[in-house]
Amino acid sequence: MASFDNLEMATLVGSSQKNFSKLEKQYTIEPEYKNKFNKAKLIGNLCYPFEAINQNWLYKKADKIETDKEPVFVLGHWRSGTTHLHNLLSKDPQFGFVNTFQSVFPNEMMFGKNIFMPIMKMMMPKERPADGLKLDPAFPQEEEFALGNLHDMSYYYFWYFPKDTIKIFDKFLLGKGLSEGEKQHWRTTYERFVKLALWQTKGERFLSKNPPHTARVDELLKIYPNAKFIYIYRNPYEVYGSTFRFFKGVLPSQQFQSITDDQLSDNILKVFTKMYDKYEQDKLSIPAENLVEVKYEEFSKDNLGYLDNIYQQLNLGDFNEVRGTMQAYLDSLGSHKKHQYNFPQEVIDKVNSNWSYAFEKWNYDML
Repeated sequence: MASFDNLEMATLVGSSQKNFSKLEKQYTIEPEYKNKFNKAKLIGNLCYPFEAINQNWLYKKADKIETDKEPVFVLGHWRSGTTHLHNLLSKDPQFGFVNTFQSVFPNEMMFGKNIFMPIMKMMMPKERPADGLKLDPAFPQEEEFALGNLHDMSYYYFWYFPKDTIKIFDKFLLGKGLSEGEKQHWRTTYERFVKLALWQTKGERFLSKNPPHTARVDELLKIYPNAKFIYIYRNPYEVYGSTFRFFKGVLPSQQFQSITDDQLSDNILKVFTKMYDKYEQDKLSIPAENLVEVKYEEFSKDNLGYLDNIYQQLNLGDFNEVRGTMQAYLDSLGSHKKHQYNFPQEVIDKVNSNWSYAFEKWNYDML
């Protein structure tokens, strides 16, 4: 079985030619990762003919697509339950979404799909290393990887250049150093990509799960003023422990720079705070009827009950029509065993000193 530990193929393989040149100029690729970067660049170059055809044909197609249902954005820090919530909602046929293939190869969404999708299915891991959740090119996925392969404005460049994590966050999520023209280009590209993903997955309403969007609500509202948002949060100790474990498991397949465990920990602590602050600021612009905030621990106890409430609050339709489909999905998961954490005092002290505000805001007990 493929695993992230020995997968030597970064998701950058689906990037456009000009992006590779930009990244080489903007970031340091350490010598030990040169071969991996060049391998990704080679595959990207081989994909170029498909990219050219797709852009010429698909972009014209996208510009003609009209949608009349406002999108739904699942927000929350990594490891807060966003994936499970996203997977459940995606069982509702009204929703279209970005799948894993589209996220890695957004430039080959039509022509080339029949070539790259089977290869991707063969090479990618069958499950995520941190939690054992199943993976497949057709499964719902975050769109942030796609944005980094469509243009050079994506927070997920931190996977490739982890030493630059904070700089990347400030630029691509807080907009520091981006011109209004660059921001507009990001919005235009995103809206077009959403239309194409919605069209290919045959949905009527777009469903997104993309943790970086938690710090990007202001930009999303400029595209979709009446968008609906579901924000899920979780015990800070669990978030820290699970995020650290998850990032450690994924980084080996993606990185072109090395960082220490202390650097990774510091990045997680800083990004959480920046993301939290930005969300709390931006959510004031969301109409009250378009935002639902969910506590992960409560949601876990009664998935369907909470989803019923979410459907009512956000006016997403009759939940009873999809209850059976979602129950069948839950039944298919079997007895999924969650990782049990035993936090050392050092971790407890780090979380307490950096995220005390989250305990107070969400009413969690500090250890």
